[in-house]
Amino acid sequence: MFFKHLGLPMDTNKMSRAIIKLSEQLEFVYNELTKILLKNPVIHMDETPFQVLEEKNRSKSYFWVMRSTEEFSNQQIAVFSYSSNRKQENISELVGDYTGAIMCDGYNAYSSEMYPQITFGSCLVHIRRHFTDITKSLQQGKESSALKAVKLLMRIFEKEKNFEYQSATEKAQKRKLYLKECIDKFYNFLETIINPSGKLKRAVEHAQKFRSRLEQIYEIGELPLSNNAAEQVIRLSTLIRKNSLFAKSTAGARASAIFYSLVQTAKLNKLDIFKYFNYIFSLLEKRENVKVEAYLPWNPEVKKICAK
Repeated sequence: MFFKHLGLPMDTNKMSRAIIKLSEQLEFVYNELTKILLKNPVIHMDETPFQVLEEKNRSKSYFWVMRSTEEFSNQQIAVFSYSSNRKQENISELVGDYTGAIMCDGYNAYSSEMYPQITFGSCLVHIRRHFTDITKSLQQGKESSALKAVKLLMRIFEKEKNFEYQSATEKAQKRKLYLKECIDKFYNFLETIINPSGKLKRAVEHAQKFRSRLEQIYEIGELPLSNNAAEQVIRLSTLIRKNSLFAKSTAGARASAIFYSLVQTAKLNKLDIFKYFNYIFSLLEKRENVKVEAYLPWNPEVKKICAK
């Protein structure tokens, strides 16, 4: 209606084709962001469902997201990818021969057996969430094993927040010195819970299953305690999903992944998104042999022109 009001002969089909075509022109920037991201020793990964009408099994399509860690990364980057499924083979397609560490949730696709060259971390927030879900149903002020578990886990976060360090190596050393005691205390407490059942049993089993992954933080200082950074980035696609509900075609979903990546990476680098897209579109319009570095959000010229 907006374009008709302006007297422009534009309908949704034409607009969709134009956006897909434009995403293809920006794919080289997307590929460069992916390449730079995978040079980091640690990355985040997460995934979220997305409906694509063209797919036969409409409810099983996914956006996968990879992003840099907030600390120690060479640049702040978020990269979305579309897949028609949630199979573990997606991980190898996304990360290639990556041999670093991945902070992720407990989804079994993140498999050390399938990808022995990758070190998988464990999100302490996900471990805590299983216990906090139990405490929500408790009467106010009532003590329980779940509540005590939450308090022990909170101590880990509080202690790390007060750390001072100059490098990832020093951070790992401080974790071994000061966090290990807290983490061991949490797991020792779980051993004292006799015959847990229902949700509490599942919470205890989940925590125990991922203990060895969690303890990678003693060796890898770049590994964060949680996967919150990835979840925050992926919210963009969940918000859009609530408004637009679905994509019609796989080409449209892939175009969305490219634009989501550029938008979120621009936001992580504190750019005004509209200024940034106006800038990169102006470079494309010149049809000159401009190097990909000129399009990246941390380029000094980009930061100067597109800063908020």
